[in-house]
Amino acid sequence: MNSVRYERPTSIAEACDLLEAEPNATVLAGGTDLVVAMRGGREVNLLIDIKGIPELERLEFAPDGELTIGACVILQRLADESAIKKQYPGLAEAAGMVGSYQVRNRATIGGNLSNASPCADTAPPLLVLGAHMTIVSAKGERSLALHDFFQGVKETALLSGEIVKSVVVPSSSRVFRTAFFKIQRIQGHDLALLSVAGAYSPEQGEFRLAVGSAAPTPVLMPAIQGISPSNNIDEVGERLADKALSAISPIDDVRASAEYRREMTRVLCRRLARTLLQTEEGGCFAA
Repeated sequence: MNSVRYERPTSIAEACDLLEAEPNATVLAGGTDLVVAMRGGREVNLLIDIKGIPELERLEFAPDGELTIGACVILQRLADESAIKKQYPGLAEAAGMVGSYQVRNRATIGGNLSNASPCADTAPPLLVLGAHMTIVSAKGERSLALHDFFQGVKETALLSGEIVKSVVVPSSSRVFRTAFFKIQRIQGHDLALLSVAGAYSPEQGEFRLAVGSAAPTPVLMPAIQGISPSNNIDEVGERLADKALSAISPIDDVRASAEYRREMTRVLCRRLARTLLQTEEGGCFAA
Protein backbone atom coordinates (compact mmCIF):
# COMPACT_ATOMS: atom_id res chain seq x y z
CA MET A 1 0.00 0.00 0.00
CA ASN A 2 1.10 3.58 -0.60
CA SER A 3 1.71 6.05 2.25
CA VAL A 4 -1.66 7.03 3.70
CA ARG A 5 -2.51 9.95 5.95
CA TYR A 6 -4.79 8.98 8.83
CA GLU A 7 -7.29 11.20 10.61
CA ARG A 8 -9.80 10.34 13.35
CA PRO A 9 -12.36 13.15 13.63
CA THR A 10 -14.50 13.51 16.74
CA SER A 11 -17.61 14.88 15.02
CA ILE A 12 -19.57 14.40 11.83
CA ALA A 13 -18.91 18.00 10.82
CA GLU A 14 -15.14 17.50 11.15
CA ALA A 15 -15.32 14.28 9.12
CA CYS A 16 -17.28 16.03 6.36
CA ASP A 17 -14.78 18.90 6.24
CA LEU A 18 -11.88 16.47 5.89
CA LEU A 19 -13.68 14.55 3.16
CA GLU A 20 -14.47 17.68 1.19
CA ALA A 21 -10.89 19.00 1.43
CA GLU A 22 -9.21 15.86 0.06
CA PRO A 23 -10.51 14.47 -3.29
CA ASN A 24 -8.86 11.09 -2.74
CA ALA A 25 -10.08 10.59 0.82
CA THR A 26 -11.93 7.50 1.95
CA VAL A 27 -14.12 6.91 4.97
CA LEU A 28 -13.15 4.05 7.28
CA ALA A 29 -15.83 2.48 9.46
CA GLY A 30 -15.22 -1.22 10.11
CA GLY A 31 -12.69 -1.60 7.31
CA THR A 32 -13.47 -5.25 6.60
CA ASP A 33 -13.87 -4.56 2.88
CA LEU A 34 -11.81 -1.38 2.56
CA VAL A 35 -8.57 -2.79 3.95
CA VAL A 36 -8.77 -5.74 1.58
CA ALA A 37 -9.32 -3.35 -1.34
CA MET A 38 -6.34 -1.23 -0.29
CA ARG A 39 -4.12 -4.29 -0.10
CA GLY A 40 -5.33 -5.09 -3.59
CA GLY A 41 -4.12 -1.75 -4.92
CA ARG A 42 -6.85 0.77 -4.23
CA GLU A 43 -5.19 4.16 -3.81
CA VAL A 44 -6.18 6.25 -0.83
CA ASN A 45 -4.41 9.46 0.21
CA LEU A 46 -6.44 10.16 3.32
CA LEU A 47 -8.17 7.65 5.56
CA ILE A 48 -10.93 9.23 7.68
CA ASP A 49 -11.73 6.94 10.61
CA ILE A 50 -15.29 7.73 11.76
CA LYS A 51 -15.44 5.11 14.50
CA GLY A 52 -15.94 6.70 17.88
CA ILE A 53 -18.20 9.54 16.73
CA PRO A 54 -21.08 9.13 19.24
CA GLU A 55 -23.86 10.11 16.82
CA LEU A 56 -22.83 7.37 14.42
CA GLU A 57 -23.15 4.69 17.10
CA ARG A 58 -26.80 5.35 18.00
CA LEU A 59 -29.10 2.35 18.07
CA GLU A 60 -32.48 3.31 19.43
CA PHE A 61 -36.23 3.30 18.98
CA ALA A 62 -38.00 6.66 19.13
CA PRO A 63 -41.22 6.94 21.19
CA ASP A 64 -43.26 6.54 17.99
CA GLY A 65 -41.38 3.32 17.12
CA GLU A 66 -39.03 4.69 14.47
CA LEU A 67 -35.70 2.85 14.58
CA THR A 68 -32.40 4.67 14.01
CA ILE A 69 -29.29 2.63 13.35
CA GLY A 70 -26.12 4.71 13.31
CA ALA A 71 -23.76 4.02 10.43
CA CYS A 72 -21.04 2.75 12.79
CA VAL A 73 -23.22 0.27 14.68
CA ILE A 74 -21.40 -3.04 14.37
CA LEU A 75 -23.35 -5.94 12.95
CA GLN A 76 -22.91 -8.18 15.99
CA ARG A 77 -24.52 -5.52 18.16
CA LEU A 78 -27.44 -5.34 15.75
CA ALA A 79 -27.75 -9.13 15.80
CA ASP A 80 -27.66 -9.31 19.61
CA GLU A 81 -29.96 -6.39 20.46
CA SER A 82 -33.04 -7.89 22.14
CA ALA A 83 -35.40 -5.16 20.89
CA ILE A 84 -34.30 -5.77 17.29
CA LYS A 85 -34.66 -9.52 17.62
CA LYS A 86 -38.16 -9.09 19.00
CA GLN A 87 -39.42 -6.43 16.58
CA TYR A 88 -37.44 -7.24 13.40
CA PRO A 89 -36.10 -10.79 13.76
CA GLY A 90 -35.34 -11.07 10.04
CA LEU A 91 -33.00 -8.07 10.25
CA ALA A 92 -31.28 -9.35 13.39
CA GLU A 93 -30.71 -12.75 11.79
CA ALA A 94 -29.35 -11.25 8.58
CA ALA A 95 -26.88 -9.11 10.54
CA GLY A 96 -25.82 -12.20 12.47
CA MET A 97 -25.02 -14.08 9.27
CA VAL A 98 -22.50 -11.62 7.84
CA GLY A 99 -19.04 -13.19 7.75
CA SER A 100 -17.62 -14.62 10.97
CA TYR A 101 -18.07 -13.52 14.58
CA GLN A 102 -14.78 -11.65 14.37
CA VAL A 103 -15.85 -9.84 11.21
CA ARG A 104 -19.24 -8.89 12.67
CA ASN A 105 -17.49 -7.24 15.61
CA ARG A 106 -15.72 -4.91 13.15
CA ALA A 107 -18.13 -4.61 10.24
CA THR A 108 -20.75 -1.85 10.43
CA ILE A 109 -24.22 -1.45 9.01
CA GLY A 110 -23.14 1.65 7.08
CA GLY A 111 -20.19 -0.17 5.58
CA ASN A 112 -22.21 -3.26 4.69
CA LEU A 113 -24.66 -1.15 2.71
CA SER A 114 -22.18 1.37 1.29
CA ASN A 115 -20.00 -1.41 -0.09
CA ALA A 116 -22.99 -2.06 -2.38
CA SER A 117 -22.39 -5.74 -2.88
CA PRO A 118 -25.33 -7.53 -4.53
CA CYS A 119 -25.09 -10.15 -1.78
CA ALA A 120 -25.07 -7.77 1.22
CA ASP A 121 -27.04 -9.70 3.83
CA THR A 122 -28.59 -6.69 5.56
CA ALA A 123 -29.94 -5.12 2.38
CA PRO A 124 -33.01 -7.35 1.68
CA PRO A 125 -34.52 -7.14 5.19
CA LEU A 126 -34.00 -3.39 5.32
CA LEU A 127 -35.53 -2.98 1.86
CA VAL A 128 -38.75 -4.75 2.84
CA LEU A 129 -38.94 -2.62 5.99
CA GLY A 130 -38.96 0.56 3.90
CA ALA A 131 -35.67 1.82 5.35
CA HIS A 132 -34.08 5.04 4.24
CA MET A 133 -30.56 6.43 4.54
CA THR A 134 -29.67 9.67 6.26
CA ILE A 135 -26.72 11.14 4.34
CA VAL A 136 -24.61 14.10 5.41
CA SER A 137 -21.95 16.33 3.90
CA ALA A 138 -20.43 19.75 4.55
CA LYS A 139 -23.38 21.14 2.55
CA GLY A 140 -26.09 19.63 4.72
CA GLU A 141 -28.21 16.54 5.22
CA ARG A 142 -30.56 14.56 2.99
CA SER A 143 -32.70 11.44 3.17
CA LEU A 144 -32.73 8.74 0.50
CA ALA A 145 -34.82 5.59 0.27
CA LEU A 146 -32.61 2.52 0.49
CA HIS A 147 -33.99 1.15 -2.78
CA ASP A 148 -32.64 4.28 -4.50
CA PHE A 149 -29.27 4.06 -2.74
CA PHE A 150 -27.98 1.08 -4.73
CA GLN A 151 -26.96 2.04 -8.27
CA GLY A 152 -24.99 -1.00 -9.43
CA VAL A 153 -22.31 -3.44 -8.34
CA LYS A 154 -20.20 -1.53 -5.79
CA GLU A 155 -21.97 1.69 -6.82
CA THR A 156 -24.19 3.88 -4.65
CA ALA A 157 -25.96 7.22 -4.91
CA LEU A 158 -23.47 8.84 -2.53
CA LEU A 159 -22.09 12.04 -3.98
CA SER A 160 -18.58 13.37 -3.50
CA GLY A 161 -18.08 14.49 0.07
CA GLU A 162 -21.07 12.57 1.48
CA ILE A 163 -21.12 10.17 4.43
CA VAL A 164 -23.88 7.79 5.55
CA LYS A 165 -25.03 8.98 8.97
CA SER A 166 -27.71 6.40 9.76
CA VAL A 167 -30.24 3.90 8.52
CA VAL A 168 -33.81 4.64 9.60
CA VAL A 169 -36.66 2.12 9.71
CA PRO A 170 -40.03 3.93 9.85
CA SER A 171 -42.47 3.25 12.65
CA SER A 172 -45.03 2.09 10.09
CA SER A 173 -42.98 -1.07 9.59
CA ARG A 174 -43.73 -2.29 13.10
CA VAL A 175 -46.93 -3.96 11.87
CA PHE A 176 -44.96 -6.36 9.66
CA ARG A 177 -43.83 -9.86 10.42
CA THR A 178 -40.36 -10.43 8.94
CA ALA A 179 -38.31 -13.37 7.75
CA PHE A 180 -34.92 -13.89 6.13
CA PHE A 181 -33.50 -16.88 4.29
CA LYS A 182 -30.00 -17.32 2.94
CA ILE A 183 -28.38 -20.05 0.87
CA GLN A 184 -24.61 -20.38 1.08
CA ARG A 185 -22.03 -22.98 0.12
CA ILE A 186 -20.84 -23.60 3.66
CA GLN A 187 -22.41 -22.83 7.01
CA GLY A 188 -21.07 -20.08 9.20
CA HIS A 189 -19.39 -17.35 7.21
CA ASP A 190 -19.87 -17.68 3.46
CA LEU A 191 -21.28 -15.10 1.07
CA ALA A 192 -24.87 -15.60 0.00
CA LEU A 193 -25.52 -17.57 -3.16
CA LEU A 194 -29.04 -16.23 -2.81
CA SER A 195 -30.99 -14.47 -0.09
CA VAL A 196 -34.60 -13.41 0.30
CA ALA A 197 -36.41 -11.31 2.86
CA GLY A 198 -40.11 -10.91 3.38
CA ALA A 199 -42.34 -8.59 5.41
CA TYR A 200 -46.03 -9.36 5.85
CA SER A 201 -48.80 -7.36 7.54
CA PRO A 202 -51.94 -9.45 8.17
CA GLU A 203 -53.87 -6.29 9.08
CA GLN A 204 -53.02 -4.54 5.81
CA GLY A 205 -52.87 -7.69 3.69
CA GLU A 206 -49.54 -6.49 2.29
CA PHE A 207 -46.58 -8.73 1.45
CA ARG A 208 -43.17 -7.24 0.61
CA LEU A 209 -40.33 -9.19 -0.94
CA ALA A 210 -36.65 -8.49 -1.65
CA VAL A 211 -33.97 -10.70 -3.19
CA GLY A 212 -30.18 -10.50 -2.91
CA SER A 213 -27.38 -12.09 -4.97
CA ALA A 214 -29.58 -12.33 -8.06
CA ALA A 215 -29.01 -9.01 -9.85
CA PRO A 216 -26.45 -6.19 -9.94
CA THR A 217 -28.16 -4.76 -6.85
CA PRO A 218 -30.47 -6.17 -4.17
CA VAL A 219 -33.96 -6.07 -5.66
CA LEU A 220 -37.16 -4.88 -3.97
CA MET A 221 -40.36 -6.05 -5.66
CA PRO A 222 -43.58 -4.03 -5.80
CA ALA A 223 -45.66 -5.00 -2.77
CA ILE A 224 -48.37 -7.61 -3.23
CA GLN A 225 -51.72 -6.54 -1.78
CA GLY A 226 -54.74 -8.49 -0.64
CA ILE A 227 -52.90 -11.38 1.06
CA SER A 228 -54.84 -12.96 3.92
CA PRO A 229 -53.58 -15.58 6.40
CA SER A 230 -56.44 -17.73 5.15
CA ASN A 231 -55.12 -17.70 1.57
CA ASN A 232 -53.69 -20.90 0.14
CA ILE A 233 -50.04 -20.80 1.20
CA ASP A 234 -48.77 -22.61 -1.88
CA GLU A 235 -50.54 -20.14 -4.14
CA VAL A 236 -49.07 -17.18 -2.26
CA GLY A 237 -45.63 -18.75 -2.53
CA GLU A 238 -46.04 -19.11 -6.29
CA ARG A 239 -47.19 -15.49 -6.60
CA LEU A 240 -44.10 -14.35 -4.71
CA ALA A 241 -41.85 -16.54 -6.85
CA ASP A 242 -43.37 -15.31 -10.11
CA LYS A 243 -42.95 -11.72 -8.96
CA ALA A 244 -39.32 -12.30 -8.01
CA LEU A 245 -38.36 -14.24 -11.12
CA SER A 246 -39.71 -11.50 -13.35
CA ALA A 247 -37.47 -8.92 -11.64
CA ILE A 248 -34.13 -10.63 -11.01
CA SER A 249 -31.28 -11.28 -13.44
CA PRO A 250 -28.95 -13.86 -11.88
CA ILE A 251 -25.61 -14.77 -13.43
CA ASP A 252 -23.35 -17.79 -13.56
CA ASP A 253 -20.30 -17.36 -11.34
CA VAL A 254 -17.87 -19.46 -9.32
CA ARG A 255 -20.37 -19.83 -6.48
CA ALA A 256 -23.55 -20.84 -8.34
CA SER A 257 -25.26 -20.91 -11.70
CA ALA A 258 -28.02 -18.59 -12.79
CA GLU A 259 -30.33 -21.60 -13.17
CA TYR A 260 -29.66 -22.71 -9.60
CA ARG A 261 -30.35 -19.22 -8.28
CA ARG A 262 -33.65 -19.11 -10.14
CA GLU A 263 -34.71 -22.49 -8.80
CA MET A 264 -33.75 -21.53 -5.24
CA THR A 265 -35.63 -18.24 -5.58
CA ARG A 266 -38.82 -20.23 -6.09
CA VAL A 267 -38.00 -22.51 -3.16
CA LEU A 268 -37.25 -19.65 -0.77
CA CYS A 269 -40.35 -17.70 -1.79
CA ARG A 270 -42.44 -20.70 -0.86
CA ARG A 271 -40.69 -20.82 2.51
CA LEU A 272 -41.37 -17.14 3.06
CA ALA A 273 -45.07 -17.64 2.43
CA ARG A 274 -45.22 -20.63 4.74
CA THR A 275 -43.30 -18.87 7.49
CA LEU A 276 -45.05 -15.52 7.49
CA LEU A 277 -48.60 -16.67 6.91
CA GLN A 278 -48.49 -19.50 9.42
CA THR A 279 -46.77 -17.80 12.37
CA GLU A 280 -47.93 -14.93 14.54
CA GLU A 281 -44.44 -13.44 14.73
CA GLY A 282 -41.71 -12.95 12.16
CA GLY A 283 -39.23 -15.67 11.42
CA CYS A 284 -35.47 -15.54 10.96
CA PHE A 285 -34.02 -18.52 9.24
CA ALA A 286 -31.07 -19.65 7.16
CA ALA A 287 -31.22 -22.35 4.51
